[in-house]
Amino acid sequence: MPIMDRLDPELRVVVEQIPALDLTDIPAARASLAELYAQINTGGPNPRVSHSDHMAPGRDGNPDVMVRVFRPVTAASGPLPCLYWTQGGGYVLTAPDMDDQFCQEIVDTHECVVVSVDWRRAPEHPFPAPAEDCYAGLAWVVSNADELGIDPSRIVIGGHSSGGGSTAGLALLVRDRGEFTVAHQLLIYPMLDDTNSTPFSHLVTDPQVWNRTSNEIGWRGYLGDTYGTEDVSPYAAPTRMENLAGVPPATVLTGELDLFVDEDIDYAQRLMRAGVPTELHVYRAAHHGFDRMVPHAKVTQRFIADRDAALQFGFSGSLGTPSVPLPVT
Repeated sequence: MPIMDRLDPELRVVVEQIPALDLTDIPAARASLAELYAQINTGGPNPRVSHSDHMAPGRDGNPDVMVRVFRPVTAASGPLPCLYWTQGGGYVLTAPDMDDQFCQEIVDTHECVVVSVDWRRAPEHPFPAPAEDCYAGLAWVVSNADELGIDPSRIVIGGHSSGGGSTAGLALLVRDRGEFTVAHQLLIYPMLDDTNSTPFSHLVTDPQVWNRTSNEIGWRGYLGDTYGTEDVSPYAAPTRMENLAGVPPATVLTGELDLFVDEDIDYAQRLMRAGVPTELHVYRAAHHGFDRMVPHAKVTQRFIADRDAALQFGFSGSLGTPSVPLPVT
């Protein structure tokens, strides 16, 4: 069932003008997405924000990882909170500078540091390569917190779309490896379920938005030979993780007409049942990526307010209450 007729009118008028993204030709899709973001990211460099690139050491034989550090040119004394950001792109798209404008806006709004990780793309580099890149970059941030002027107790990990899925997987890796902690996970319409089996994954087929066909191509590229099997790692597809207790507090933001709405709601509910402090927002008549495509829409303004409130909570330094699963009755 097409969703176009159900979209918020402010969103629909824009979505109808966007060329369809055809993932059957991934190099062409990458070029098309870069062109779209060039039209979206018109703000230019922010004079109040500086950035620098660093190489985080790869772990366990993996190559070094480029991370881009954004910070206020003039900041209050003392260590700053940090958002560790993972870009989206269906695990197969995006580019290192695609979210630069977003990162600058977060720095400017919250007087924080933002670190964006340049993870390796599938299908050239399937899981676990991108996940290990994300972990290595975060480990570098934690170990260099003093030099970066970051308060290690106020690090929020976040991402959108597949970046949100990577963030959820990263939160699980942080819990299970036990080398450090993070304060909060910000999951923006995260891509979590590789099975493509939820009701909305069957309903959303419109070519103008992230749809069932694109989702299958993205997961196939990311999972490689394990796609469609029971061998998929829960660190790649977090919905496969049976035990979610002990991960950081979470905020989950998604759209009513997003392909991922079912899996996002279910994951948020499972986090709650596992005793993880969790906040969930579902935006009426909104599609996947609505905030990026239509930044001035009223629904986007509500989304931004909720996103910023989540960051403020995460930056407060409170790790929330310990995760204690709720009793099953």
